[in-house]
Amino acid sequence: MTPFTTSAPGRLCLFGEHQDYLGLPVIAMAINRRCRLDWVPRPDSVIRLTSESMGEVTELDLDQMGQGAGQTPWAVALTHILHDTGATPNGMDIHIRSDIPIQAGCSSSTALMTAWTAGWSRVCGLEESTDELVRRCHHAEVLAFDGAGGDMDHFACAHGGIHRFGLGQPQPLTPLSGAFILGDSGQPKDTQGHLARCKEARLPLMADLDANPPHWSEEQRHLAEGTRLNRNLEQEWAGHLSGGNVDEQRMGEALTRHHGVLRDVLGLSTPRIEAMLDSALDAGAWGGKINGSGGGGCMFVYAAESKVDSVIEAMMAAGAKGAWAVRMDEGVRHG
Repeated sequence: MTPFTTSAPGRLCLFGEHQDYLGLPVIAMAINRRCRLDWVPRPDSVIRLTSESMGEVTELDLDQMGQGAGQTPWAVALTHILHDTGATPNGMDIHIRSDIPIQAGCSSSTALMTAWTAGWSRVCGLEESTDELVRRCHHAEVLAFDGAGGDMDHFACAHGGIHRFGLGQPQPLTPLSGAFILGDSGQPKDTQGHLARCKEARLPLMADLDANPPHWSEEQRHLAEGTRLNRNLEQEWAGHLSGGNVDEQRMGEALTRHHGVLRDVLGLSTPRIEAMLDSALDAGAWGGKINGSGGGGCMFVYAAESKVDSVIEAMMAAGAKGAWAVRMDEGVRHG
């Protein structure tokens, strides 16, 4: 086998943030900030995973897979591929090059998992559909570790483009003509903590979400109202985006309404993210929201192309660690 490259994109969640794990659909868009893995075969059984930004990440031995080595998502995915194919490959030097903000809500870890799993599938001669790759990655990254998250990230990183996920086959939606500007607050976040807190509080409400039973507490009513609002926003904009009927200003305002629930009902924003969002709106953005699990990390806004530079400048002045214009990109790929 000769050296090769795999890559997968980060993603923005446009509508449906914090609802895939409730069994509700989401609208997500892959972006042109990607995680790339460069694969170089070795003559032995060692796998060395290194990174431009972090140096040596981990080292595994193919001869020990399945013997207590499955304590990372990478090892879980590889162990299952080896089991399913019966392949006995040599080791690899695998180098990560990524421009997705790390641990910031843009699916950097899932992009890595997707590119990793696609690469080992190639090495082992495993031919799978994109949805089968999604299921394999979701199991290795979430289910195998009793994680709280859903599968939006895995669908978005594998399929690319802009889709509605969660109701059978992914539904392609109309690409948007405006500009998305991603801003990184630089603030660390507790991804699993926020996911678990929001999931555990609302999952028991889902069976009676629209009934609003009298025995609910005021807090439960507040959570249900916010969950209904964001569910309805996702439904409305799935209709607009499937028909190409997009009023840019109204969509921006809908993103901001979505963010209001994430901030005021689920407690997922921070003062710095609020400052970045307010400054971007003052600079002419149509609207925006926090991206990902929240409590730090990234936010994004939607704006006219003519406003990109002024919005980036405003975000940076408000305390952003970085801000970039991003566009829709394809999903996992080789090369």
